[in-house]
Amino acid sequence: MLGIIAEEKVSGAPFSLPLDRLGCLGSLGKEHGVVGAQLAVYHRGTLRTWEFGEEEYGGGRPVRRDSAFPYGSVTKALTAASVLQLVSDGDLDLNRPVRTWLDDRGAAGNHPGLGATLRQLLSHTAGLPSDHDDGDATSLRRWLTGFLATGPADAPALWPAPGSFSYSNVGYGIAGRVVEAATGLTWWQAVRDYLLAPLGTGIGLLPGAPQDGEPVRAVAGHTTHTTPGGDRVVHSVRCSADAGFTPAGGLAGSAADLVRFAQLHLDDPGDLDRDAVADSETLREMARPVAGAEPFGLADGWGLGLGHFGPAEDRWLGHDGTLDGTTCHLRIHPKQGTVVALTTNSASGQGLWEAVLRELRSAGLPVGVYSVVPPSPGSTAGFADCAGTYRNGDLAVTVSLDDRNILLELPNGARDSAASHSDLVFSSRPGDAGVFLGRFLKDATTGDVRVLQYSGRTLLRQPVAAQPH
Repeated sequence: MLGIIAEEKVSGAPFSLPLDRLGCLGSLGKEHGVVGAQLAVYHRGTLRTWEFGEEEYGGGRPVRRDSAFPYGSVTKALTAASVLQLVSDGDLDLNRPVRTWLDDRGAAGNHPGLGATLRQLLSHTAGLPSDHDDGDATSLRRWLTGFLATGPADAPALWPAPGSFSYSNVGYGIAGRVVEAATGLTWWQAVRDYLLAPLGTGIGLLPGAPQDGEPVRAVAGHTTHTTPGGDRVVHSVRCSADAGFTPAGGLAGSAADLVRFAQLHLDDPGDLDRDAVADSETLREMARPVAGAEPFGLADGWGLGLGHFGPAEDRWLGHDGTLDGTTCHLRIHPKQGTVVALTTNSASGQGLWEAVLRELRSAGLPVGVYSVVPPSPGSTAGFADCAGTYRNGDLAVTVSLDDRNILLELPNGARDSAASHSDLVFSSRPGDAGVFLGRFLKDATTGDVRVLQYSGRTLLRQPVAAQPH
């Protein structure tokens, strides 16, 4: 168990929230099988931090205030801020196709990825697939060349329609490459020198991608399994990010570092010189909702690199990330002057996040959460027409039914058993990872089930191959 280890008055009034009960963070972490974590709460000029556990299970190194945790997809918020810096300087335009700054690569010049705007890329509305894995690419430029070699003719059958929300790491890889083209630097150099240096954070890049200097020494991730005899076995996992994934999920740092970044988005940034980073009005683009960005199952809305949580009159901004046995959570209330950040080095960190939210709510700080409630329970019989295989680029999910549940066969052999609700909505709670919502959508013209929305991704139903006679 670990109590409050630091309280730092950055500016403004003293900390007024009764958060002493968060001294039980260590107990909550153990309850949810978390090896180590950091929590940082900034409220009206005062920062409090807590941490507990080990950087690696059994390794003997305690988690410190400055221990670096993988941010996973929370990295996207920093990539979006890097783009907005260049928009602020007049080097980029959110509403022009990215081919404006990238070379016209012959036949690839008509590729949908080059026709997308930066606004679409940063809000996941560009109609691009979830991922393009290329561990052999030695740079973002080479990664993009490989992605553009995927034929545009495949896009209508395997990719979501532009203008609608579908979470895409590919979009952030392309945005990172645009940053490189506009600055003449690598994505990491631009983020490090233009964004992180003025913020004064210790955020660094995970191993795996080409870079200048040594990668940050991040904590290990952890997964667990239970033996037939009931023993809990913990496995350490080393986190890394290849060249194409770095702008989407390749950064690591502390919870306090995330708070420092989040101060950019507060109405009153405290002691932070926001103008040294970017024009404040341009940065507000990250908070503005994007038309068509309806992230069912993830958030109540989406801006540029930041999700929207809670009702519009009490909106929190933020992002969540998972990577190789780690989790990261960030929430920002601009008007209230509050930031909450939690980093964990365990796949079960989502459960700790939910427990921390309950404790904060009890202390008088109701952090914004996704407000959609599943509709009333329904029968799986209503999902009979939903069985089949759905694709988003290389991502495939096969749906089947039994008498009681909807079964989803996920990549890498994983399976998810989901409860049925009305309106073709389903919900699941895999392990300690919180409630996942998904739904099926019908074609407005034919009435046929055409789309699966799950984990923020839009997957298109694949035709059944004709059987030979």
